Amino acid sequence: MPDDRNREGAIPAPASDVEKKDIELGTKLAKHRHHPVAQAIAKAGKIGDQGPLYALSAGLLAVGVSTRDRRLTDTGLSMLAAIATADVAKRVAKSLVHRTRPHVVLDEGRYDADAGGSDDKHEQSFPSGHMAGTTAVARALARNHPEAGAVAGAAAIGIGISRIAKGAHWPLDVAAGAVIGFAAEAVSALLFADRRRQHRRTSR
Repeated sequence: MPDDRNREGAIPAPASDVEKKDIELGTKLAKHRHHPVAQAIAKAGKIGDQGPLYALSAGLLAVGVSTRDRRLTDTGLSMLAAIATADVAKRVAKSLVHRTRPHVVLDEGRYDADAGGSDDKHEQSFPSGHMAGTTAVARALARNHPEAGAVAGAAAIGIGISRIAKGAHWPLDVAAGAVIGFAAEAVSALLFADRRRQHRRTSR
């Protein structure tokens, strides 16, 4: 286990005041990342990765089609469109910004953030793809099933916290991911606006 007793909480330079506060909070939350509870939370947070989210969305779509449940079919389609849009947006953002992940700061004491992407995953902290995808899927689910909105929202927040606790992302990375997720779902939802209106008319 890396010895980061002299590194945790340090603020690498250069950094703006906002970055400093972000790093302070991020290192404080991630310094216990090797604890079994934190590792269990991080492992549970893997469900927020793109693969599981695509699989979940496709699974709902398949069930909806096989059972001829139009609402469930629409939900699966909406979730797939939302995660796909968020995935593209996240990739674009990562290609424009590189930022060192928290665990690198804690383990190695180095930090860098600037314009221009990086092929090194350790420099791809901004934004959180897990949060972008999870937020987009949660919003799509809530749009089609408002009764599930609270649970979906809580799950998305939990994913975000797990990424910070793991030392994979800074708090601002997670916040940016949430913004991307909201925007991606709003854009993708436009594709199904007419379909939802038609469904509401026929279900009255």
